Amino acid sequence: MFILFGEKAHATELATGQFGCPLCQQSTTYTHHQVQPYFTVFGINLAKLNICSDYVVCHLCASCYNPQIIVEPEQHSLAVDKAVILRALCYLLSGYGDTKQARVRLIELYQRHTNIQIGSHDIDTEMAVITGGTAPTLPFLKGATLNLSPKAKQDIVLACYQFAQGSCLMEHQDRVRINTIASSIDISLPEVTYLINQQ
Repeated sequence: MFILFGEKAHATELATGQFGCPLCQQSTTYTHHQVQPYFTVFGINLAKLNICSDYVVCHLCASCYNPQIIVEPEQHSLAVDKAVILRALCYLLSGYGDTKQARVRLIELYQRHTNIQIGSHDIDTEMAVITGGTAPTLPFLKGATLNLSPKAKQDIVLACYQFAQGSCLMEHQDRVRINTIASSIDISLPEVTYLINQQ
Protein backbone atom coordinates (compact mmCIF):
# COMPACT_ATOMS: atom_id res chain seq x y z
CA MET A 1 0.00 0.00 0.00
CA PHE A 2 1.21 3.50 -0.72
CA ILE A 3 0.17 6.94 0.50
CA LEU A 4 0.30 10.05 -1.65
CA PHE A 5 0.90 13.18 0.38
CA GLY A 6 1.98 16.64 -0.60
CA GLU A 7 1.29 20.32 -0.42
CA LYS A 8 -1.18 22.43 -2.38
CA ALA A 9 -1.44 26.22 -2.31
CA HIS A 10 -4.72 28.13 -2.64
CA ALA A 11 -4.79 31.82 -3.54
CA THR A 12 -7.64 33.79 -2.02
CA GLU A 13 -8.82 37.30 -2.82
CA LEU A 14 -9.41 38.88 0.59
CA ALA A 15 -10.46 42.41 -0.31
CA THR A 16 -10.50 45.14 -2.90
CA GLY A 17 -10.47 48.87 -2.43
CA GLN A 18 -8.89 52.20 -3.32
CA PHE A 19 -5.38 53.32 -2.39
CA GLY A 20 -2.71 55.70 -3.55
CA CYS A 21 -0.26 53.57 -5.54
CA PRO A 22 3.33 54.73 -4.89
CA LEU A 23 4.41 53.91 -8.45
CA CYS A 24 1.36 55.11 -10.38
CA GLN A 25 1.14 58.11 -8.05
CA GLN A 26 -2.63 58.21 -8.35
CA SER A 27 -5.63 56.78 -6.59
CA THR A 28 -6.44 53.39 -8.05
CA THR A 29 -7.97 50.03 -7.18
CA TYR A 30 -6.09 47.29 -5.36
CA THR A 31 -6.77 43.65 -4.61
CA HIS A 32 -5.49 41.99 -1.44
CA HIS A 33 -4.42 38.36 -2.04
CA GLN A 34 -3.28 35.68 0.36
CA VAL A 35 -1.77 32.31 -0.53
CA GLN A 36 -2.50 29.54 1.97
CA PRO A 37 -0.72 26.17 1.56
CA TYR A 38 -2.38 22.95 2.73
CA PHE A 39 -0.94 19.55 3.64
CA THR A 40 -2.70 16.97 1.47
CA VAL A 41 -3.15 13.21 1.47
CA PHE A 42 -4.37 11.72 -1.81
CA GLY A 43 -5.06 15.31 -2.95
CA ILE A 44 -7.43 16.02 -0.05
CA ASN A 45 -6.66 19.06 2.10
CA LEU A 46 -6.01 17.94 5.68
CA ALA A 47 -4.21 20.77 7.46
CA LYS A 48 -3.49 24.43 6.88
CA LEU A 49 0.18 25.40 6.84
CA ASN A 50 1.63 28.88 7.47
CA ILE A 51 0.53 31.53 4.99
CA CYS A 52 3.29 31.75 2.38
CA SER A 53 2.31 34.96 0.60
CA ASP A 54 0.26 38.02 1.54
CA TYR A 55 0.26 40.98 -0.84
CA VAL A 56 -1.66 43.84 -2.43
CA VAL A 57 -1.70 44.25 -6.23
CA CYS A 58 -2.32 47.58 -7.97
CA HIS A 59 -4.83 47.17 -10.83
CA LEU A 60 -3.19 49.94 -12.87
CA CYS A 61 0.53 48.98 -12.92
CA ALA A 62 0.33 45.44 -11.44
CA SER A 63 2.93 46.26 -8.77
CA CYS A 64 2.84 44.16 -5.59
CA TYR A 65 3.11 45.61 -2.09
CA ASN A 66 2.99 44.53 1.51
CA PRO A 67 -0.64 44.92 2.73
CA GLN A 68 0.66 47.37 5.35
CA ILE A 69 0.76 49.98 2.56
CA ILE A 70 -3.02 50.35 2.92
CA VAL A 71 -2.93 51.38 6.59
CA GLU A 72 0.47 53.10 6.59
CA PRO A 73 0.75 55.24 3.45
CA GLU A 74 3.84 56.95 4.91
CA GLN A 75 5.67 53.73 3.98
CA HIS A 76 5.12 54.44 0.26
CA SER A 77 8.74 55.35 -0.50
CA LEU A 78 9.91 52.09 1.07
CA ALA A 79 7.30 50.21 -0.96
CA VAL A 80 8.58 51.79 -4.17
CA ASP A 81 12.14 50.73 -3.34
CA LYS A 82 11.07 47.14 -2.81
CA ALA A 83 8.81 46.98 -5.89
CA VAL A 84 11.52 48.32 -8.18
CA ILE A 85 14.23 45.96 -6.94
CA LEU A 86 11.87 43.00 -7.47
CA ARG A 87 11.01 44.18 -11.00
CA ALA A 88 14.71 44.61 -11.89
CA LEU A 89 15.61 41.14 -10.59
CA CYS A 90 12.66 39.52 -12.39
CA TYR A 91 13.71 41.34 -15.57
CA LEU A 92 17.11 39.65 -15.32
CA LEU A 93 15.44 36.33 -14.48
CA SER A 94 13.45 36.52 -17.72
CA GLY A 95 16.68 37.12 -19.66
CA TYR A 96 18.85 34.46 -18.02
CA GLY A 97 16.18 31.78 -17.87
CA ASP A 98 13.48 31.10 -15.30
CA THR A 99 14.87 28.03 -13.52
CA LYS A 100 14.35 26.72 -10.00
CA GLN A 101 17.94 27.58 -9.03
CA ALA A 102 17.61 31.10 -10.48
CA ARG A 103 14.41 31.66 -8.48
CA VAL A 104 16.07 30.52 -5.27
CA ARG A 105 18.95 32.92 -5.93
CA LEU A 106 16.49 35.76 -6.70
CA ILE A 107 14.56 35.12 -3.46
CA GLU A 108 17.80 35.06 -1.43
CA LEU A 109 19.09 38.30 -2.99
CA TYR A 110 15.76 40.06 -2.54
CA GLN A 111 15.65 39.08 1.12
CA ARG A 112 19.29 40.13 1.64
CA HIS A 113 18.67 43.60 0.19
CA THR A 114 15.16 44.26 1.58
CA ASN A 115 14.78 42.04 4.67
CA ILE A 116 11.49 40.79 3.19
CA GLN A 117 10.78 37.20 2.29
CA ILE A 118 8.94 36.55 -0.96
CA GLY A 119 7.72 33.37 -2.57
CA SER A 120 7.52 31.93 -6.03
CA HIS A 121 3.99 33.33 -6.42
CA ASP A 122 5.35 36.89 -6.03
CA ILE A 123 7.86 36.17 -8.80
CA ASP A 124 5.09 34.70 -10.98
CA THR A 125 3.10 37.93 -10.62
CA GLU A 126 6.08 40.07 -11.66
CA MET A 127 7.01 37.75 -14.52
CA ALA A 128 3.44 37.93 -15.86
CA VAL A 129 3.72 41.71 -15.98
CA ILE A 130 7.15 41.60 -17.66
CA THR A 131 6.29 38.96 -20.25
CA GLY A 132 2.81 40.39 -20.83
CA GLY A 133 4.33 43.42 -22.51
CA THR A 134 1.96 45.90 -20.87
CA ALA A 135 4.61 47.47 -18.63
CA PRO A 136 8.09 47.45 -20.22
CA THR A 137 10.72 47.24 -17.49
CA LEU A 138 13.20 49.95 -18.47
CA PRO A 139 10.55 52.71 -18.82
CA PHE A 140 9.07 51.44 -15.53
CA LEU A 141 12.47 51.85 -13.83
CA LYS A 142 12.95 55.30 -15.39
CA GLY A 143 9.51 56.40 -14.17
CA ALA A 144 10.21 55.25 -10.62
CA THR A 145 13.65 56.91 -10.39
CA LEU A 146 12.50 60.10 -8.69
CA ASN A 147 10.77 58.08 -5.97
CA LEU A 148 13.76 55.82 -5.20
CA SER A 149 16.01 56.47 -2.25
CA PRO A 150 19.76 56.65 -2.99
CA LYS A 151 20.32 53.45 -0.98
CA ALA A 152 17.64 51.65 -2.99
CA LYS A 153 19.36 52.62 -6.24
CA GLN A 154 22.63 51.17 -4.95
CA ASP A 155 20.86 48.02 -3.72
CA ILE A 156 19.24 47.54 -7.13
CA VAL A 157 22.58 47.74 -8.93
CA LEU A 158 24.30 45.41 -6.44
CA ALA A 159 21.45 42.88 -6.42
CA CYS A 160 21.35 42.83 -10.22
CA TYR A 161 25.12 42.39 -10.42
CA GLN A 162 25.05 39.57 -7.85
CA PHE A 163 22.19 37.87 -9.70
CA ALA A 164 24.00 38.10 -13.05
CA GLN A 165 27.27 36.93 -11.51
CA GLY A 166 25.53 33.86 -10.10
CA SER A 167 23.81 33.12 -13.42
CA CYS A 168 26.86 33.06 -15.70
CA LEU A 169 30.47 33.98 -16.14
CA MET A 170 30.33 37.76 -16.38
CA GLU A 171 30.96 38.81 -19.97
CA HIS A 172 30.57 42.08 -21.82
CA GLN A 173 26.84 41.67 -22.55
CA ASP A 174 26.18 40.92 -18.88
CA ARG A 175 27.88 44.15 -17.82
CA VAL A 176 25.83 45.96 -20.49
CA ARG A 177 22.61 44.62 -18.90
CA ILE A 178 23.68 45.89 -15.47
CA ASN A 179 24.76 49.25 -16.91
CA THR A 180 21.43 49.60 -18.75
CA ILE A 181 19.46 49.00 -15.56
CA ALA A 182 21.75 51.42 -13.68
CA SER A 183 21.39 54.17 -16.26
CA SER A 184 17.58 53.74 -16.13
CA ILE A 185 17.69 54.67 -12.43
CA ASP A 186 20.23 57.49 -12.93
CA ILE A 187 23.35 55.67 -11.70
CA SER A 188 26.42 56.55 -13.79
CA LEU A 189 28.88 53.97 -15.12
CA PRO A 190 31.70 55.11 -12.77
CA GLU A 191 29.26 54.69 -9.84
CA VAL A 192 28.40 51.16 -11.03
CA THR A 193 32.09 50.26 -11.19
CA TYR A 194 32.69 51.76 -7.76
CA LEU A 195 29.75 49.85 -6.19
CA ILE A 196 30.81 46.55 -7.73
CA ASN A 197 34.44 47.00 -6.65
CA GLN A 198 33.35 47.77 -3.04
CA GLN A 199 31.69 44.34 -2.62
